[in-house]
Amino acid sequence: MSIRLIITGGFLGAGKTTLLLTAARRLAERGYRVGLITNDQGADLVDTALGTGAEIPVTEVAGGCFCCR
Repeated sequence: MSIRLIITGGFLGAGKTTLLLTAARRLAERGYRVGLITNDQGADLVDTALGTGAEIPVTEVAGGCFCCR
C-alpha cells in the first residue's frame, strides 16, 4: 500500500481550505481513505473545524510552524 501526501500553502483567503475539503470529499467518495493535517500560527484552527464538520479525520499542529519543531 502506498501513501500519497499532498502539501498546500498560500496566503490568507487564497482558497487552501476549499481546495483541501473538495479534494478530500471527492477522494473519499471514490473509496480512498483520506485524512488532513492542519497547521496554523493560532491556537484555534478554522481548517480543523471545517474538516471535522465534513466528517473528514483531522489532526492539527497548532501554535506555530510544524516544520520548525
